[in-house]
Amino acid sequence: MQNKIEKILEFMKVLDKVCLVKRATLLSDGTSETDSSHSFKLAWLLMMVYPYLRHEYNYTRLLELALVHDIAEAETGDCPKAVQRANPNAKKLKDAQELAAMQKYRDLLPAELGGRIYDLWREYEDKKTPESRLVTALDKIDANLQANQHKNGDVRYWLECEDGAQYLTINTEKKQVVAILDEPVIEKLEDAVIALSLDNLEKCGIKV
Repeated sequence: MQNKIEKILEFMKVLDKVCLVKRATLLSDGTSETDSSHSFKLAWLLMMVYPYLRHEYNYTRLLELALVHDIAEAETGDCPKAVQRANPNAKKLKDAQELAAMQKYRDLLPAELGGRIYDLWREYEDKKTPESRLVTALDKIDANLQANQHKNGDVRYWLECEDGAQYLTINTEKKQVVAILDEPVIEKLEDAVIALSLDNLEKCGIKV
């Protein structure tokens, strides 16, 4: 048991690093969002929409997927979606680095725990289960919503980010993963966030 405790404590250092990973999106006060704050809000978003979902999902696994989905970035850092769209090689490198990170975490933890976390991450990445698709959809919606929170909707910073012009499309387009869910509450949530993006872009004098 002592060996397992030591491994768990070592893994907590990984989670500390997750709390330090900065994302391209800004919080309302202008500071950078972190991976941990994003995962926190994603879990809350899941909890709030869950009662209104049309289909049945494993609630525990939804929350676990939300917690696990970005932890590889403790090793790799965040690679914004805009960069991945502009440079396909960046996505390939990101995928390879994240796989190596998750294999490292799997081996760091006690076998049953490490295997569970790795399998959850693999499920999220593969996007084949209803739970992984739902978490992915809400992950994208949360990212788009957070991008609009800076100083009451000042979205001019989008264009200052690396490959920033991509954000104009990312934050105003409907996502395929939302459509295939067939969940009206998620569709309405996406519509509301897109409308917010368009309003903020207009307010800031930015044309899509």
